[in-house]
Amino acid sequence: MSDTEKVLTLVMPVYNEGDAVIPVVTTMFFAIRYPFKFIVVYDRDTDKTIATLNKLKQKFDDIYLVQNQWKQGGVVNAIRTGFNCADTPYVGIWLAYHVDPFGVINSMVDKLESGCDLVSASRFTSDTSRARGNTLKRLLSAWGNLVLDMVIGMPITDVTTSLKVYRKSLLNSLPIETVVNGGWSLSAELAIKAAIGGYKLAEVPLERKNVNLIHGLTNFKVFRQLPEYFRWLFLGWKNRKVIKSHLGRRI
Repeated sequence: MSDTEKVLTLVMPVYNEGDAVIPVVTTMFFAIRYPFKFIVVYDRDTDKTIATLNKLKQKFDDIYLVQNQWKQGGVVNAIRTGFNCADTPYVGIWLAYHVDPFGVINSMVDKLESGCDLVSASRFTSDTSRARGNTLKRLLSAWGNLVLDMVIGMPITDVTTSLKVYRKSLLNSLPIETVVNGGWSLSAELAIKAAIGGYKLAEVPLERKNVNLIHGLTNFKVFRQLPEYFRWLFLGWKNRKVIKSHLGRRI
């Protein structure tokens, strides 16, 4: 299958994941029914994930290794690099430690095919778990999204999760300004800007039993990253009437 036939690019930032990426990458190729490719972004040539992925490429042709375009590296710049390199109609993010139900991507792309511009996975419906990480981080994630909903009136319940799939044309139209090294902030920025711009936002629920990590922990630095949270909260609050006027576009 040629690259021109693919509809989805999944961007995966890695940092010395090594063999831990094997179950994630291999399962994705069996679970996703849409033609897609992986763009895996690394910071340095010494990253030990590269050797593992080169072995996987012998089985799966649609893995592309790309070095981070920004010298300072980091997950946000890795995602930006992947977005820039993507050439498919839809672009999503899948982190190397996610073990959510892999088939959720199919449901997310289904919604894009039906006319949505941004589709988010949601941890906060009645039948899903709160979030990843320790108790404090889970509570902060839940409260942070609840405040966004109460203050802004966002059309999706989980603004900060990185598990989102975007229409490429939306990404091309929204400049990324996030400055902290947190994928959640980039996701919140794009979701809030998309809501302000009148794009169609939708979400699909994650199953409680699968909202988990394959290894490691989330890297949320509360005091360092809170100013960025308030930055996007304020942007949404200033434009809450505009967002409310677009709520009829929720799917």
